[in-house]
Amino acid sequence: MSVGAGYVFDRTFTIDNASGVPQFVAVVAGAEDGGCALPAVANAAKFLGFTQTAQAMQNKAVSVRRLGISAAVANGPINFGDRLVIASPAGDVKSVESTIAAGLETPATEWNVVGRAENTTVNTGDTVYVFVLPETVPLAAS
Repeated sequence: MSVGAGYVFDRTFTIDNASGVPQFVAVVAGAEDGGCALPAVANAAKFLGFTQTAQAMQNKAVSVRRLGISAAVANGPINFGDRLVIASPAGDVKSVESTIAAGLETPATEWNVVGRAENTTVNTGDTVYVFVLPETVPLAAS
């Protein structure tokens, strides 16, 4: 699937990671103002957006899509319209739609949704287009 221009708001951040960061991955707030980093864990909080360029060097600028539609790396099957969260420290994304639809989890969980899928994917590594729309979805314990 190809998508036309979907940018609305991109901002430049400085990458904290020593090995840099790939293109089209989720990043979170860095250690200092104006910095960003790959997430330390799945479902990480403080989501900033998706990198639009790769940056191989630490402390250098990387363009991050904060609002609009961005390409991202899928971590498995995703359906059009699914809510997505950060899947791993690699900055890829996965669907949590069925989990949220189920309504309850044990233990209680707070999902840090990064946006909604604009297309369907089948395999890990596929490109998913994400309507960047961060929100928090709390689920009570069952």
